[in-house]
Amino acid sequence: GAVMSFLVNGHGPADNWTGLFTPGERVRLRFINAAAQMMFNVRIPGLKLTVVAADGQTVKPVEVDEFQIGNAETYDVIVQPIEDKAFTLVAEAVDRSGMGRATLAPRAGMTAPVPPLRERPLATMKDMGMDMSGMDMAAPKPRGSDVMGDMGGMKMSMRDPLNAPQIKLGPGVQTITPMPIDRTSEPGQGLESVGHRVLVYKDLLALTPNPDTRTPTRALEIRLTGNMERFMWGFDGQKFSDATKPYAFDKGERVRVTLVNDTMMAHPIHLHGHFFELTHAPVGFGPRKHTVIVLPGGKVSWDFTADPGDWAFHCHMLYHMHAGMFQVFSVRPLDGGAA
Repeated sequence: GAVMSFLVNGHGPADNWTGLFTPGERVRLRFINAAAQMMFNVRIPGLKLTVVAADGQTVKPVEVDEFQIGNAETYDVIVQPIEDKAFTLVAEAVDRSGMGRATLAPRAGMTAPVPPLRERPLATMKDMGMDMSGMDMAAPKPRGSDVMGDMGGMKMSMRDPLNAPQIKLGPGVQTITPMPIDRTSEPGQGLESVGHRVLVYKDLLALTPNPDTRTPTRALEIRLTGNMERFMWGFDGQKFSDATKPYAFDKGERVRVTLVNDTMMAHPIHLHGHFFELTHAPVGFGPRKHTVIVLPGGKVSWDFTADPGDWAFHCHMLYHMHAGMFQVFSVRPLDGGAA
């Protein structure tokens, strides 16, 4: 079916939900993506957004014009409207199928122009895990070379098990990213050329040092897999109902987890019971988050300290989670006893 509307605090675009301000004051807004299946691009035309927290954890202030927010992510931003006029708050669906809309204004009943939906973004070779930026596609081909044959080999390489031996091949694995890259310096699909500053993960730095700065003692790679045509989703080629064991950790263990997205859509991956630190920052100042968007063909690394218990680990697009993109992080004391 079709999504009929996107809501802001339970109100549709025509309701004109309004947050009031006094011109000149600094207003802190907390954005929470509570949608089941949609990520949003958020902006307030005419106002700068100073990001001061991510997933409830303080970060060094970053001034941007727009940010992409995945399911379950939160961002706290500060705005300072000086003029005595209304401003439109836009939460545009990433697929451009609609928008949530609200108003910031000094008085109730005011409105501001609502920008039109932007053009729907299309997937690129990078989204398929094949960064062609270093290749000269216009260069002459050697005599006897078969361009279509080369592309056919490329297609075959996108299911090559040698690229990820831990993946269990089957109908639930449509593609395996041959060349995953770190995309945390990118703004998200459809925001590459918007003409203003968009928040990227590499902009985020913890405001204060993280509580645990130990070097991880081991690394774990987890592949995000799926078949978009059959709507099959999982980790390492398995849906949760077929998994025979959880991801196991020892209490207090420091582990570097790398998520690799072998599908052609973004996934907001969420870990219960923990905050992990993204690894792009100086030691001790990685932003602490519980949810991170992994772009198609991309990879994201984070460090975490294992707390005892059995913790849900899943894509926060709930249809993906229910279809199988779910697992358990099982953390046990060093003596092997119950958590």
